[in-house]
Amino acid sequence: MRRLLALGLLALLSACGGGGNSSVTTINGVLAAGPVIATDFVQQANNLRVVSDSGPAELGSAFSFPVANVLYADVTVCEPGVRTNCVKIDHVQVDTGSVGLRVLASKVKGLGLPQVPLDLYAVAGKPNPVAYECYPFVIGGLWGPNAVADVQLGQQWAGALPIQLIQDDPAALVGVPADCAAAANGQVLSSVTQLGSNGILGIGSVMLDCGLICQSGDYTGTYVQYYSCPVDATSSAQCQPAKVDAAHQVFNPVAKFDSDNNGVILSLPKVPGLGASKVSGELIFGINTRSNNQLAPGQTRVNLGVQWATNPDSYLNVTTRFNGVNIANSYLDTGTNALFFTDASLNLCSGSTWYCPGASSARSAVISDGDLPGTNPITVSFAVSSADAYFSTSNVAYGELAGVHEVSAKPSFAWGLPFFFGKRVYLSIWQQAGAIDGPWYAWSLL
Repeated sequence: MRRLLALGLLALLSACGGGGNSSVTTINGVLAAGPVIATDFVQQANNLRVVSDSGPAELGSAFSFPVANVLYADVTVCEPGVRTNCVKIDHVQVDTGSVGLRVLASKVKGLGLPQVPLDLYAVAGKPNPVAYECYPFVIGGLWGPNAVADVQLGQQWAGALPIQLIQDDPAALVGVPADCAAAANGQVLSSVTQLGSNGILGIGSVMLDCGLICQSGDYTGTYVQYYSCPVDATSSAQCQPAKVDAAHQVFNPVAKFDSDNNGVILSLPKVPGLGASKVSGELIFGINTRSNNQLAPGQTRVNLGVQWATNPDSYLNVTTRFNGVNIANSYLDTGTNALFFTDASLNLCSGSTWYCPGASSARSAVISDGDLPGTNPITVSFAVSSADAYFSTSNVAYGELAGVHEVSAKPSFAWGLPFFFGKRVYLSIWQQAGAIDGPWYAWSLL
């Protein structure tokens, strides 16, 4: 199962600096906005424009946290098999740290998407029950029913794709189960103003959002992810923990494409100085499947860990060596809006866990394989600038934003969106045909 990462939610609860216990850094917006920076984009069969901007129009002034370094794309959702009955959803967060498409239920209400039936829990004389899902992150989480849709990304289609509908109707009959609320630290997000987006496009390194745990239905020692609920349920008390086969679990949309489905490439321009008011880049589907997604011969690939039983901290992670310490729980994640790590030599912003050095402070670390630290090493140079200086502008994209990682007692290094600026980053999808083994990361400077 994919780890519970600080993905989109950490990006949006960004004043928590990864830990959830600091005060909010106010955005004064007193300085002039920075430039709009874009890479050249030409629509092709296997690409999608992505942007980091101020977010959905519905946010307005209601969003109480900075919209900083959040990467968005447009997603078209259609009734399965009827690709003329569709809705285009803007500002869906692009997240390489999770798996599956999750959209606010209100955005697709008019489509009448069929819910995912669970035949295993059928009762004679009654309609088959349907699947609901709890999907927590490090802080916060999502709750809602599962449905089936045809989904278009750029010019690619993922047909009959199981997705999650984020329950955003306060009057919904099947409320959040206590176990789900606990897993989400009491912060189940149920609106665009809480989420900071109209949904999450999870395009991580695996095909399924859960895998074997949910196929067995044994949630011992963890939270319940999938529930079986009667179609006419009036309360979550009528729902029960459910095992769900692979075909009905929320699926990585890219892995569902007919072609160009073995990974993604993200290309984002470098962000200078005090940041940019908007950044536009390109998400390319597939690796070594077309002329626009070739991996250079001999380019170093850093392998994610795959030994869940013997090395759980490295599972679907890489190793970061920083300040002389190997950190197993490390990952590249567009859904995390900053670099989150621990460095006692960096000053903190007042009353916050954001870093606020007096001037741009250069650092370096070495990223290597998850299960074999030190193998396939790549040195990464980065810098940290004052979060207060960033947040005093009206910009939304910052190349040197960083904070303290305080989510758990385990050391971690989260390479969030600033890592991706100025790079072409390859992320393979494990066990997909033509994935060149995997899962792995690779990157080059633009």
